[in-house]
Amino acid sequence: MEELWLTIKNFFVENEAAWRILLFVVLACIIWWIVRTLISRGVQQVVRGVKKSQMTDSTKEISTVGLVRERAIQRTRTIGAVANSVLTWVVVVVALILILHQVGIDLTANLASAGFIGAALAFGAQSIVKDVLNGIFMVFEDQLGVGDWVSIGNVEGTVEDVGIRVTQVRAIDGTLWFIRNGEILELGNSSQGYGQAIIDITVSTDNDLDAVQEAALAATQNVIESAEYRRKVTGKPEIWGVQSVYGDRVTLRFGVRTRAEAQWALQRAVRKEINDEFSKRGIVLANQLPDGLLGPQQ
Repeated sequence: MEELWLTIKNFFVENEAAWRILLFVVLACIIWWIVRTLISRGVQQVVRGVKKSQMTDSTKEISTVGLVRERAIQRTRTIGAVANSVLTWVVVVVALILILHQVGIDLTANLASAGFIGAALAFGAQSIVKDVLNGIFMVFEDQLGVGDWVSIGNVEGTVEDVGIRVTQVRAIDGTLWFIRNGEILELGNSSQGYGQAIIDITVSTDNDLDAVQEAALAATQNVIESAEYRRKVTGKPEIWGVQSVYGDRVTLRFGVRTRAEAQWALQRAVRKEINDEFSKRGIVLANQLPDGLLGPQQ
């Protein structure tokens, strides 16, 4: 043990570069920790400020008039995630360059002397540059944010992280998808603006359609006036009329405008309430529902 300690001690005493390398590593870790802490505290400060102004602890429960503030929270978290990724890459690259310089490796000179290697690296880095630039544009154009429900190609789920090169999306079945930013060509965001709860009701043609509509509106009104959904609805129920007629059944459709991402929960609650209301009034539902009636299972 003493011999090992003496060997390490002699190495640092006789080799000044080793001390510099150690110093660079320590400084890089300190700088990374300090800046990352400042970014994290800045994001938390913005989030706490918005939630305090809305008197709530949940971003999802921010009132309708605070939709812009809710979006500010999501965008702040996303920019914070990207800033952390950029910070990590910058610190690692700068520290690596300084360390290699201390051991006598000049990356600039080596790449200049091996032009074909530099060209190959530049060509291979095109996709990385594309991923990085597309990720930056997505964040600053507010195309998506951490916590948003998005559809990217065949992937649908909640954005968990927007990195400098990869976006992570958690699907409803728990699968975590890693999607390169440069490969995102079409993106649907259900968390921006507003949502639309669409409810289809298929009943027997023997029913009085006016009575069916009245019962459906009454059931919907009971749901949207409840404490759980009052702040999630931004419009009144609207009957859109007969959607289809097939044999001995007819499908009526109506919609309710909601806060973003609240439409699916409202749809489920309204369907249950409609079923109870129809049972009370003796309204007969069709025996078999047409395909696609239930809508998004979220």
